[in-house]
Amino acid sequence: MNTELSSKSIPKIKKSASKIAKKHTKGFEKELVYALEFLMQKPKSWLAQSEVIKAIGITGSSDSVPYLLDLSHQEYDASIIYRDLAFSICMLTDIKDKKLSYFDNILNSYNHMSISGACSALLYSGFIPKNEDIINILNNISEYTENEGQVITPRCYIAAACYSWPQDLTKEFLSNCKNSSWSGLVEIANDSSLGKKTKYILV
Repeated sequence: MNTELSSKSIPKIKKSASKIAKKHTKGFEKELVYALEFLMQKPKSWLAQSEVIKAIGITGSSDSVPYLLDLSHQEYDASIIYRDLAFSICMLTDIKDKKLSYFDNILNSYNHMSISGACSALLYSGFIPKNEDIINILNNISEYTENEGQVITPRCYIAAACYSWPQDLTKEFLSNCKNSSWSGLVEIANDSSLGKKTKYILV
């Protein structure tokens, strides 16, 4: 029993969820979901919501997916909630099943933050998609460049993931990333072009 998750204290819930995610601690899925149900009644607790959602995605199971999907269809003032929900749903469906069904749906949604979340799941998990999926991803995320640097765009996550993807498929994409106005993405793209994992912690 995790008393911090059930404490009704938003700071304690946030801290506990962050610790669970960082240490990949299993066994608290139900408590995390109960904590999230409590937090979703408090819109201003979005930072804590974010931590709990990510913890579910990292340590939970497909049991939580219906609830997360239901949340993903609601409206939020804090747009990072869309990102974190997509991250966790992708982790618990596509990454677990090793096929990008949910990811494909997200790509067609044109929801910038949801696409970022799904892309961040690919980076975090280290999952290497099939070649045809890689081509589809690169073709669909290249257009998302608005406010790059101020926000982490979908292509930032994918550029970081590309260090372990086939270079013949990613060369042109990474070359375009090197023209970004954000020096961070330029560095990430240079590292991935050399097959090096970036030092930037994006997830």
